[in-house]
Parts: sequence; structure tokens; C-alpha cells
Amino acid sequence: MKNIKKIIALTTACLTLTLTGCGAGDEVMSFRGSGITENEYRFYLATYKSNFRSLYTDFKDTDAFYESVLTEDGMTAGEYLNDAVRHNVQMTLICDGLFDEYGLKLSKSVTDTVDAYISDFITEYSGGSKTAFNQALSQYGVNVNMLREIYLRDEKASAVFSHLFGEGGEMALDDGDRAAYLNENYVRVRHIYVNDKYTYAYDEDGYPVYDTNGIHQMTALSPEEQAAKEELVDAIDEALGSGGSFDEVCAAMSEDQYYKNGYYLTRTTSGFITEVVDAAFSLDVGEYVKVESDYGTHYVMRMEMDESPWDEDANADFFTDYDAVVADAMFSQFVESHLSEVVLNEEVLGQYMIEDSPINSRF
Repeated sequence: MKNIKKIIALTTACLTLTLTGCGAGDEVMSFRGSGITENEYRFYLATYKSNFRSLYTDFKDTDAFYESVLTEDGMTAGEYLNDAVRHNVQMTLICDGLFDEYGLKLSKSVTDTVDAYISDFITEYSGGSKTAFNQALSQYGVNVNMLREIYLRDEKASAVFSHLFGEGGEMALDDGDRAAYLNENYVRVRHIYVNDKYTYAYDEDGYPVYDTNGIHQMTALSPEEQAAKEELVDAIDEALGSGGSFDEVCAAMSEDQYYKNGYYLTRTTSGFITEVVDAAFSLDVGEYVKVESDYGTHYVMRMEMDESPWDEDANADFFTDYDAVVADAMFSQFVESHLSEVVLNEEVLGQYMIEDSPINSRF
């Protein structure tokens, strides 16, 4: 187990300076006149660490977790998360610089909302004492004035987004943007499905049986049910193998009759079967493949995209908040295009690692 230098813990002298309004430390990164200080970076590390703990079910604040290999090229979990924090903070910094460059201003209502938010923190966590609140913040490297600037920086990023991609914005979406995102991120498929793996459990009175998490319990198929499912799979194989229409076989034999217009899938479509998604992206239009999963037997055929499918009611489940999704992606790409302009102070930045950071789940 490697011995990681603990640089987050504050000495008594540094704590005293922090509470009396000491400087924010050296800049760890800069962009067009805007910068992130080491104290602010410590706060971001602690905050993202809390976010990662909530987001990733396998997250553990242990050396063993941080040293575990996460990717095929040998990147550890610690390296991956530190890179993620560095990337996200650079994105925030770029927005801060663009905010000034575009001559944008935050409205009084926005700054008042931030000030009220901080005031509520002071009341809730320190009984109205700003000094006590600064002491609570000091473990994350900041004081109340720095915290306010961090919150305002988030609002500036929102303002830059609105300036570029909001209604009437300089880069507001059009159908070309929507179509480009569709073709890059989606496939459309027809799905023939036979559940030959399980059935659902019912009690002797015919009521569903649920587990402790409220999920309808599954149970094995009976021999008779299994034989019937195998006959259905054989019939589908024969029909498709003899040149039958995939659409007609789907309509006649598939146990999935939910989306008559097909599925629009992305790599991250929530709740969909991984094997089906992987197969869909491996196909050319007009091709189909038979796939086995823990949920049954699947036949997946890739289809041509509809024109403007995001506008069709039949596809609504696959394009929830589509404009927001596309705008967010385009905004991220635009901001990322400026990453090469960020100047990094590697000597200082390299001292601060997520492994050594406290977890900020409060502020």
C-alpha cells in the first residue's frame, strides 16, 4: 500500500490565517485572466468527492479503491477521479473567463439568491456566527467570501450557456444540430423478444409476490412453459431464416409489442439490456442479429432513422428533453474546445489529490 502524503490537513497556524481572511493561495490554473486558486481547488475536490460517492455505488474512500485498476489501459480509480475533477474545474474556469469576455452581468436577483443561500448556511450551521461558519468551511480550504465567489462562478457558467444556447442565443439549436446529435449518438432498432428465462411469482390467491425492495419476484419457468418458449424461438428462427419479413415476424411472434415504431437507443439508454444495445450499435442498417441475455432471446434489427424523430409522439419516450440534452452536449463541446488554452500550475496542482481530500456533503 503506497504511503500518500496527507496535504489536506491544516496546521493550527494555517487555520488561524484562514479564519482571519488569509489569501487563497497560488493559482492552480488560469484562462484569459481568470483563475482558480489552490484553496478553491481544495473545495472543488471535496465537493466532487461527495458527488462521486453519491453517483458511483462501488465508491469507497480507501487506498485499496483508489489504487484499483479501473480501465483497460491501466488507469486506477484515483487517477480517473482526479482527472475528472481537473477536467470539470477547467470547464468551470473557462466559463468564468468567457463570462467576462462576453461582457455578461449577473442580475441582482441571482446574486441576492446566492447571498440568501449563504446566509441560511450561516444560520443553520453556526447560529448566525460568520466566524464559526468560516471555521466550518476551513476544512475545505475556503472562507465565506471564497464560497460566495465559487457559487457565483457556477451562476456565470449558466449565464454563458444561456448567452450561447438559450432562446435567441448566438449558437441556438436548429434541426441540423438535432440531426447531427441523433446520427452520432442514436440507433433505431426493431426488437423481437422471447422471455425464455423466467416468469413472475404469484401467491396461491393470484397476487404478485414482491421482495424486500418492492420488486416483483421472478421464478423459473415450468418444464411445459420452457418447452413452449423453445418452440416459439424455433419458429422465429425458421421464419427469419426462410426470408420472412422481420417486421411481420415481430408483429406475429414477439413478446415485445410496446413500440410499433421501433426503439431509439443510445449507449446509455436507461434500463435497457446491455447485450441488445451493444448488438444494435454493431449492426449496419437492415442487418439483424440474435442475442441471448439473462432476460431471454432477442432479435435486433437496425433500421433507418425517421426524419425528425424527436418531433413524433410515437418516439416521445426516447427524446425526453431532447433539446436540453443536445444543447448541453454542444455546450460541453464548445467549452472543451478551449481546454488547450488553460494554463496549469502542475507543481501546485499535483499536491492536491482526491485521495487526501475530506468529503464536502454540506456546502
